[in-house]
Amino acid sequence: MEVKEISKEENVIIREYTFDSADIKRLEDKTVEELNKRKYHIEGFRPGRVPKEVYKLRLKEAFYDIYVADEAIKEAEKELDKESVSLLLPPVIADVKISPEGGKVTVELHLEPEVNFDPAQLKIRKAKEEEVLEGYVDMRVKYVIEEHAILEPKEDEAKEGDMVKVKETVLLGEKKVRDGEEREYVLLKDDERDVVKQLYGKKKGDVVEFEKTFEKGEEKIVYKYILEVQEVYNRILPELTDEFVKSLAVENVETVDQLKDKFKSEGKEIYDRELGDSYRVQIIDQIPSIAQINISERTIQRAVENIIDNLKEEGKYDAYVQNYGSEEKLVEELRSYYINMIKKDLVVKKVAEENDIKVDNEDIKAYAERVSVEWGVSPDRAEAIIKGRQDIRNEVIMEIVESKVAKILSEKAQIEEVSFKEKEEGKEE
Repeated sequence: MEVKEISKEENVIIREYTFDSADIKRLEDKTVEELNKRKYHIEGFRPGRVPKEVYKLRLKEAFYDIYVADEAIKEAEKELDKESVSLLLPPVIADVKISPEGGKVTVELHLEPEVNFDPAQLKIRKAKEEEVLEGYVDMRVKYVIEEHAILEPKEDEAKEGDMVKVKETVLLGEKKVRDGEEREYVLLKDDERDVVKQLYGKKKGDVVEFEKTFEKGEEKIVYKYILEVQEVYNRILPELTDEFVKSLAVENVETVDQLKDKFKSEGKEIYDRELGDSYRVQIIDQIPSIAQINISERTIQRAVENIIDNLKEEGKYDAYVQNYGSEEKLVEELRSYYINMIKKDLVVKKVAEENDIKVDNEDIKAYAERVSVEWGVSPDRAEAIIKGRQDIRNEVIMEIVESKVAKILSEKAQIEEVSFKEKEEGKEE
């Protein structure tokens, strides 16, 4: 078998695997061996013992066009496997011609294109650390104080800062979505919920009724709320003092300053984790607009055709066409999606290889511990789920790799500190 490169266009190579008459004779013998292994049935011959000439007579053109051709393709693919070639798409058999005198298999190879990427073009934003930590400490202190508020029943109208206990019924037509559920609402000016706004000025024994309309597509859904005020409480908030902090019985915390330091430490841990996630999202989203690749139109077309074939097999194609309005718009969207995906994958792969980034069991364990709360399971169970499901494991590994890549790229990116406090002050002015 001889291998020749017929052409190269950007990342697409066309190769020809040619077979002389001696190669064809060898492939004929392999074909007969395979057919006999399959116990191909021909009357008058024992299964597995059919001679080559009989197969030729019985199968006619199909002997070469299908069966010998199949063996030729296998040899071409085996030869390709010996090479360390990174492909974007599986090899495409473009043409096969086989006869007793010789033959050829033409293969279309879609190689990974080179990617050019300058991380210095990345622009990422982060919130000012001190500002975030200050806000976090204030929030935690406020929560602790409100959690220990003393509730004092009152006969007066509910006002800012009071807690109102109600029995809440919600109707959708004649159906009761909520039936006399006991609920408590704290009246705060920043709370924009309609149910909270309706309770201002109400007293124990009052009944509040109002409607709220939601739009679902072109349909309008109307809910009717009925709130029976059971009790109105004046909330007496404790003063933040060292004595109050001691009463909380928090380990190694006895003063207001120590409590704030503890909350600041908590906030710092959350800030660092969230900042890493934010960097990853910002950087991965920017890669397509910065990265440059020299990719063949033929590769894009093949990839889009593969995606469409998969959608049709899954019975989703018509729904996608309807969603995008036409086949042309869907194809354009798939083209854009594929190019962006390839750019992201190639940049992440390149940076990971250049920096020898790997994912080990400790990375998986740390990830499982972080998401266990969100998943509602123990860290050990989260780790078992990740390792037990290949699809989930692949997604987790990719996310970990992207996070490590983003950390490296963020050191070369342009970082802008953003002050949300200044924005809020600007709005007030």
